[in-house]
Parts: sequence; structure tokens; C-alpha cells
Amino acid sequence: MTDTSVPESEELRILASAVERAIAEGCEWLGHLSTPLGREVYRHKADLIASLELPGKKILDWGSGFGQMSHLLGLRGFDAAAYTIDPETPTPWNLFFREGGLNVVYGEDPVRLPFEDGSFDAVLSCGVLEHVEDEGASLAEVARILPPGGAFIVMMLPNRWSWTEFLARHFLDMPFHDRLYTMGSMKRLLAGHGFRAEKTWRWNSFPKNLVFLPEGFRRRATAHPDRLIDLDRALSGVPPFSWMSGVVEGLFIKN
Repeated sequence: MTDTSVPESEELRILASAVERAIAEGCEWLGHLSTPLGREVYRHKADLIASLELPGKKILDWGSGFGQMSHLLGLRGFDAAAYTIDPETPTPWNLFFREGGLNVVYGEDPVRLPFEDGSFDAVLSCGVLEHVEDEGASLAEVARILPPGGAFIVMMLPNRWSWTEFLARHFLDMPFHDRLYTMGSMKRLLAGHGFRAEKTWRWNSFPKNLVFLPEGFRRRATAHPDRLIDLDRALSGVPPFSWMSGVVEGLFIKN
């Protein structure tokens, strides 16, 4: 069968190579980055962040995972620091930290951030806030390391009314989130810690992590990831699809 998929950009090929090596070495937590569509999601996120009016380019990638956002933001002119509380001991999981030329900061405390007050122009939470042990204390730390006018970018915050969360929770043998949010509860949570909503949006009207599908079908379904991203963007802006989108996101400014 002829391969009609769209070739990935160089920045994503670099990421793909690291992901393939990490998986080959035994890393089990990279399904979200194992397909062109999964990687395209993060390129879209990086482009969106680059389009926002931020107070500066020094950004903390809070809970940086494999390092994909730090990698992509660095290529867009940001002075990005990848922060993780995972051990510094070499493992397949931190392969990209060690070999990707990233600025990595290793921490030990799940709440306290090892940075001085007002150290960053912006902080990114990409699939992190919903997982922290102490939500209030963690947000206080985020606020502390930002100056007044600093930006907090919240991405991948699971939507309480998401149809995919509902199916995963009640009918499918798939992971789901313990904490869910609405657009209103996200705004209230951030307002309670000194942030005002500058811009909010919805996203992820259909899942991108298709690791549960057969390999052949998954390859065909993700052959043109840019088209699927454009379709998701359109659906996520139109009710009722937007109400049931997978996540709520936003740009928040510290008062």
C-alpha cells in the first residue's frame, strides 16, 4: 500500500527519534508521543503559545514530561526551562533531557519550586495542574515565581463535561482523570490565587491518543495530522461540540 502520510517537520522528527529510542529501551509512558498526530498536537500547542501576547520569553515548562514542549518552545525563541521532579539518574524516560540539548532543572519537592520570586515571565502547565497533590500550594508557588503581569498558561485541563472522559470513566477500560474542571471552575480556581483570565478556549473534541486502535487503522487515521488538528479546532469552537470537548485551557495574568 502506498504511504500517503505527510512527512513530519524536522523539529518533530528529532522528537520522534528520541521517542522511538526511549520506547525501545523500555519506556512505557510515551503513547501520547508515539504517532505523528500525537506529536503534531504539541507542535500546535507551541505555535499557539508563540502567538499569545506574553510579557517575555523566559518560560518554565512546569512538570515537563518527556521535554517535548521545552524542545518546541526553544525552537520558537523562548528561553525555556524544563522542570521535573523525576530522578536525575539516567533512564529511558529522561533520554531526551540528556540528549536533546534542553535546559533541565531537577527538583525533589512535589510542591516547592527551586526558583526565586519573580524568576519567570511565564509558566506553562501542559497536563500538569490536574495531577498535583496539593492544588492550592502548587498554584501559590506558580504565582510566587511570576512577577505582577506574569503569564500562567494552562493547557490540557480535563473538562468535566468531556464525552471521552465520560466513556472512559463508565464504559471503557481506559485511563481517566480523577479531577475534572469546567471553564467556570478553572477561572474561579485561578482567580482565587491571584490570576485573571485573559483568554480561554476549549480543545480536544476527539481523542488524539489512538494507541487503543489496531496499528494499521491508526496509521491511516493519523496520516494527515494537520487536517485533524484543523478539524478539532473548528469543532471545539462550535456548540454543542465545544461543551463536550476534552479540555479547557487559558491564558491567565498575575494581578
